[in-house]
Amino acid sequence: MHALFESFPATESRLTQPANQPSLLHPLLEISMVSKTFRTKGGEYQALKNVNLKIDSGEFVTLIGHSGCGKSTLLSIAAGLISPTSGGVILEGKEIREPGPDRGVVFQSHALLPWLTVYENVALAWPLWNYLPINL
Repeated sequence: MHALFESFPATESRLTQPANQPSLLHPLLEISMVSKTFRTKGGEYQALKNVNLKIDSGEFVTLIGHSGCGKSTLLSIAAGLISPTSGGVILEGKEIREPGPDRGVVFQSHALLPWLTVYENVALAWPLWNYLPINL
């Protein structure tokens, strides 16, 4: 098994506190010991291994890496679209176990279901429209 995305240390916020002082508040997002293994025809593929990351409110973070290194897998776990094999994600003090209206993902390619009509694709999002901050 080969992991393309090895663990990296969690960072302290440089925007809200000096690096030498421990955080008094919980981070906005905490990814803790997250690993993800996929089963393939050729065996198991470990996309993520023991990933740790803390992001405080006000921080801007980017994930940079080559194609296939696990960036989208990590974002899908943080969004609740897929479950980690081990570890967990905490957002605003609550564990993420499923998708929710408080977060979203913009996919790299279109996310329409080709077997549905345009109207049916739009209707899939109808229950979420109550959470939009604007009136439609």
